[in-house]
Amino acid sequence: MHNHFNLKSLAFYGTMIGSVLLLFKGVTAYGESQLKAPVTIGGDYSLKFDTPPNCLKDKDLTLKIEQSGIYIFAHLAQEKTEHNLDKIALHGKFKGQEMILSGNSNPLLFCSSDLSQNPNQLTLTGEFKEKIFMGKIQDQTLSKSINFTAKINSVSPAEKPTH
Repeated sequence: MHNHFNLKSLAFYGTMIGSVLLLFKGVTAYGESQLKAPVTIGGDYSLKFDTPPNCLKDKDLTLKIEQSGIYIFAHLAQEKTEHNLDKIALHGKFKGQEMILSGNSNPLLFCSSDLSQNPNQLTLTGEFKEKIFMGKIQDQTLSKSINFTAKINSVSPAEKPTH
């Protein structure tokens, strides 16, 4: 029975277990101090333009944002629309406080009356601070970029979906 407990084997296994525990402690300390999750920005935002062109004056636009870490998936849509053709799918990244979204513009939604026109690039850039997204929107049909402010729509507890 004495042969099963060799001093060298016990020292080896003790050293290996101690090394793993020390490595685990180091990785945990690094993760807690250096790795931070991005701010949660998902939700429905109402867009208000500073100086909208005539084609956008009568349109209430909503930006619906879904987030997966730093990656953003969004839809720019006209509020109170009868069909789903009035949506622009956007994607991009959120880094720090800055967000860049881009996608193909829909001529039915934006400032073009030519329905045969090929979709062109629509880009939203800006900063996200305290549930407000402030930035610029650019599309080839616009003569210049337009400043906007997007505020999150609050949802009452009765309207929240239940699982």
